[in-house]
Amino acid sequence: MTVKKRISRIVGLTADIAKTAEAASNVHEPAPAAITDEIKRLWGRDYGYALRSGLSRAEVREIVRAAKRTAWPHLNDEAVRLGSMKEFAQRASALGADFRIAKMPWPSGLAVFGFYLGKDSGLEKRPLICLNGAHHPAAVATAFLHEVGHHVTAELFSTRNEMVQMSRQTGYEAHLNDPRELAADVLVSLGVYPRNIASKLFDNTRDRRIPEENVKGPSAVKAVMGTARRYGLDFESLPDRKKLQYQAGLIHFTRLRQALLDEYGY
Repeated sequence: MTVKKRISRIVGLTADIAKTAEAASNVHEPAPAAITDEIKRLWGRDYGYALRSGLSRAEVREIVRAAKRTAWPHLNDEAVRLGSMKEFAQRASALGADFRIAKMPWPSGLAVFGFYLGKDSGLEKRPLICLNGAHHPAAVATAFLHEVGHHVTAELFSTRNEMVQMSRQTGYEAHLNDPRELAADVLVSLGVYPRNIASKLFDNTRDRRIPEENVKGPSAVKAVMGTARRYGLDFESLPDRKKLQYQAGLIHFTRLRQALLDEYGY
């Protein structure tokens, strides 16, 4: 197959999957009130229990080792930075994956951040990473890290006979019940909150003398707001839907990072 034909095939495949993902999100598209309810539940979830139930300490260690070896050598040592689409494409290619952008700025389209199509799908010989370029650069970068997480952990989960073909949408609670999604989210959490930052923000949460409401409260809220500023997310200037989506994501990754430090010392 020539390069031109292969690119054309990838473009068509991306369009088809993007339409499917959008159609699925349109059926179950979360209204702003639903996202607000999810945010409240995310604050109340026991992330330590969810982490222990989904991934063991040994599995987290193996996931991080695979990510550092293949894609992010400085994972957990320094925070990931925002990159351009060209940089993402180059990084994906170096990892042996094709890369496409699908801009879907309408409401049902915005429910999709991106997806990863593994080579085991039978649709393409090379894996495919696709991102929704209609989101804020911070959300796009987070989605890229998440989808690369699927790529670098695909072989780890193939032993469980699970095909990797993930759409990344709002609904972070569901990620807590899916080891594949949880593994990718672990890498995002470590990328956003490397060890030095996490220790400063969350080390006091490991002191069991501190009331639980303070563990889930001030430290996490401070981390969420500080991270938003660090990545240029101005919640006040964003449309309500995007604002709620990004808040839900930050809360999820922040709570998960706390759990990684508290439960497994990462």
